[in-house]
Amino acid sequence: MSSKFRLRWPVDDRTITQHFGENPHVYAQYNQAGHEGLDFRAPVGASIYACADGVVFDVRPNDGNAYGLHVRIRHRVNGCEYRTIYAHLSKVLVSKGQHVRASGLIALSGNTGHSFGPHLHLTLKLIGAKTPGYPDGVVDPLPYLQEVEIPAPSDLTIYTTDQVRLRARPTTASAQLAWLDRGEALTVLGDAGGARARVGQRGQWIQVQRADGMDGFVAAWYVQLQPPSPAPPEPTPEPEPAPAGPLVVYATEALNVRKGPSTGTSRIAIALPHEPLAVIGDQEAALTVLGDRGEWLQVRLPDPSPAPSTGSRRGSEQRGLKGYVAAWYVQTEPGPAPDTLLTVYPTEDMNMRERPAVSGRLIGRLAQNAPLTVHDDPERARPLVGRYDEWLYVETEEGQRGWVAAWYVRIQPPSFALPEPPPELAEAGPLVVYATEALNVRKGPSTGSSRIAIALPHEPLSTIGDQRAVLSRLGERGERLQVRLPQGNKGYVAAWYVQTEPGPAPPPALTVYPIQDMNMRERPAVNARRIGQLAHNAPLTVHDDPERARPLVGRYDEWLYVETEKGQRGWVAAWYVSTTPM
Repeated sequence: MSSKFRLRWPVDDRTITQHFGENPHVYAQYNQAGHEGLDFRAPVGASIYACADGVVFDVRPNDGNAYGLHVRIRHRVNGCEYRTIYAHLSKVLVSKGQHVRASGLIALSGNTGHSFGPHLHLTLKLIGAKTPGYPDGVVDPLPYLQEVEIPAPSDLTIYTTDQVRLRARPTTASAQLAWLDRGEALTVLGDAGGARARVGQRGQWIQVQRADGMDGFVAAWYVQLQPPSPAPPEPTPEPEPAPAGPLVVYATEALNVRKGPSTGTSRIAIALPHEPLAVIGDQEAALTVLGDRGEWLQVRLPDPSPAPSTGSRRGSEQRGLKGYVAAWYVQTEPGPAPDTLLTVYPTEDMNMRERPAVSGRLIGRLAQNAPLTVHDDPERARPLVGRYDEWLYVETEEGQRGWVAAWYVRIQPPSFALPEPPPELAEAGPLVVYATEALNVRKGPSTGSSRIAIALPHEPLSTIGDQRAVLSRLGERGERLQVRLPQGNKGYVAAWYVQTEPGPAPPPALTVYPIQDMNMRERPAVNARRIGQLAHNAPLTVHDDPERARPLVGRYDEWLYVETEKGQRGWVAAWYVSTTPM
């Protein structure tokens, strides 16, 4: 171990829940002698910090890999190259190529990837090292962890102007250590001159020590150099003037707005990171809870539509819509606006509701194929389209927002025009149709029958039966067509999801790898007939829309339709594959 390389703790809560080398029986299936890092207790949304100065050399998405959403940082010290990996994240706050400092905030913890509960997994690699039973470079991080060096106490004493939190790090997102009483005397740690200059400055922090020896950080805008005077009969003025307008906060990601201050209350809207949310109530109190897990803020949402004309009721109920947001998912700076939002189309005339439930109050009626903009992160919303019991928060072309049943919308509107039947169909070949999107092919003419394949928009499907009858059912909801796939097998497809013109070839297909030897089956069920045996890490091409398939990787009881390098197609258990070889 290099005498000059040390790791700072990556979390506020210094609790290790799983050490290096533990649980060898669990990791034997991955050809490892045991756990290949350290696990730290970290609830979803907890702050994650860089362990050392370095450069972010990779940020990988939650695409089915074991680490889930994770960050990789390179550190070069004394001629040696170290790498740290921070895994199972919910949000990344740095980008590839960015220089980071030790203890700098880089991410928020989560539960992505192969995880059985929220935590942070830390892997340490020393390039060139070899620990028996582990991948090249992997070493035990524990000997490198250092205790935080506490600066020496100075001769400067400061005093709190109100009841305020003592925090583990200089950020409102860090853990709360204790409540400090109004007028409590605190000894400044470290540079007294620098601390003196920061007193009263919003956004600045000072490292301090209480009389009982507990140390931490206090918000500089809640301290002063002199003990506060006894409270006069009339309230004393705040140390700085209140803002001219309401405090405005922004979601750190697409965020649910709820009817009440609890996850148990109904969702009423979704706020995007660039949308200003005006805080309702005491702004100073709101600032003290900003970033605190378990705290909630009441906010007023921006009006999505132009002012209605006199006498018009459209949009009046959405104007100044009020609700509650989680304080630990907002910040005072706006985030980026999404490049594009997802557009969906009703498959038939449908209702728009005030909240995401069939019992929600009806607030509008939507026509079949009317375009709706999904007011949510497209990556989060796309997998919900077409799923029973899921809901989407949408906006109409007129600016009205509300909730629609996801199982009654589709991503592409019908793009076919029903062709006129030629006079002599009998002499023509079979009518060929194409899926409008990645489409399930089923064993029988109902959604209750098992899936046998997935057809992509560029693949020709030869219809079976009377072509005039086929043409009459084309595009009709509830109708089914029997087709022959290019591989020769037969099945049924929904007539309202096919057209007579081929669609575009899909983007680069998703490739997955078995995490151990596994079976390929005729249909997506563990009791289905086995049609092949697949080797560990053998590449498999997923024959489906990559955006639809990617979120399924690693999920129990989900299945993927894949093709081997030899061209055989079949179904594999999604919870036994990964997007990277293991």
